Amino acid sequence: MRPLDIDEVEAPEEVEVLEPEEDFEKFLLPIINEMREDIASLIREHGRAYLRTRSKLWEMDNMLIQIKTQVEASEESALNHVRHPNGDADERVSELCEKAEEKAKEIAKMAEMLVELVWRIERSESS
Repeated sequence: MRPLDIDEVEAPEEVEVLEPEEDFEKFLLPIINEMREDIASLIREHGRAYLRTRSKLWEMDNMLIQIKTQVEASEESALNHVRHPNGDADERVSELCEKAEEKAKEIAKMAEMLVELVWRIERSESS
């Protein structure tokens, strides 16, 4: 690079100097308005993001409640199956009670018949 010659250097451009009010209205006011719009847009987006996040958390909470309910139901079903492998306990107990009552009635009837038979034998022997 070679050094600049003073004759070659162009004269600087003249810059228009504005009054402070004009400078504010022409340059600063539009920038300030744009910044205000950007800030308002960011605030709105922040609010939307907050609501979206709350909505997602609410959905996740509901899903966790559903999963917990399903797990508890499965656990209860498995425990019932282990305790009573052939079905529901109340039904099984009812069936067994009915069978026991029928057997008891049959045994009572047979006992009455045996008592009658013994009396007949005793009467026939005494006659």
